[in-house]
Amino acid sequence: MTGPFVLPETAVVLEQLAAQEGPHLADLSAEDARGVYHLLGSLFEDDVDPSVRWVDLEGPGSVLRAYFPGDPTAGPVILFMHGGGWMIGDLNTHHSLCARIAQITGLRVVAVDYRCAPEHPFPAAHDDCLAAAEFVAAGPPGLEAPVTGLAVAGDSAGGNLAYFLAAKLGAERVLAQLLIYPLGDSTSPTTGSYVDFAEGFLLDRKLMDRFITAYLPDPAERGHAYVSPLLHPPVADLPPAVVLTAGLDPLRDQGRELACRLAAQGVEVHFLEAAGLIHGMATMRKALPTGDRHIARAVERFAEFIQTTTAKNEGIEA
Repeated sequence: MTGPFVLPETAVVLEQLAAQEGPHLADLSAEDARGVYHLLGSLFEDDVDPSVRWVDLEGPGSVLRAYFPGDPTAGPVILFMHGGGWMIGDLNTHHSLCARIAQITGLRVVAVDYRCAPEHPFPAAHDDCLAAAEFVAAGPPGLEAPVTGLAVAGDSAGGNLAYFLAAKLGAERVLAQLLIYPLGDSTSPTTGSYVDFAEGFLLDRKLMDRFITAYLPDPAERGHAYVSPLLHPPVADLPPAVVLTAGLDPLRDQGRELACRLAAQGVEVHFLEAAGLIHGMATMRKALPTGDRHIARAVERFAEFIQTTTAKNEGIEA
């Protein structure tokens, strides 16, 4: 029996990670785990695109970071929610990725520095992102030009938050959604990719358990529709979606199922899977250039959805 397909560049990263001494990330304090996440970014992530300007803004209870790919003009804005299991990510871990999204789409991107667990358990992150969405949609002066629409994006736990906003606000208020290996079930599934890649591929079951326990200390909340949407009936009136999964990811099947659900509802979906790549590729683009190409392709399609939906809402033929 052969093992899963692993790209050579992925194998190099996994070998480097396996050679590192020290405790498992899940065994560290939240503060120390955050430090390790930043270190991984310094080793594996690309530099920030120098053509993109950025500025931090005070949002409603959380700091926001706005990215400007050029002179600001009236138009849609992308709200980005970072990954990290609702626990270890922040504005800086996803700084380069957000600049990349702004550069590819030509649109302003606003990243949300939502409150993280375990200091701030569920539903703190969801509440902060919803407040940020309302704030950005209203066109605050810090964005330097009118906001004509809102799109949402995120990776991993951030993909969960992006889908939550799309479901909460609906297609009338959200133009499109970009879900990068989204989390759709916080109850620790016992089948499929969650078991197949339970260890050895960076994100593993032990770390997922730590994230879930930190953000959802009450086991009764782990099946809540906000954090486990796949356990609930599909939500109606969702905007078009781009869903990108990684082939060697415990969350792979959750992304697949979410994309299938959206398509079955009649939502326009563009689904991509990065074979041979791992969870985290979106913020490891220097070490995983194939992952960067998948990210670029997904973001380009996301930009097309935003443009098409905007034109449709304005009664213009796209």
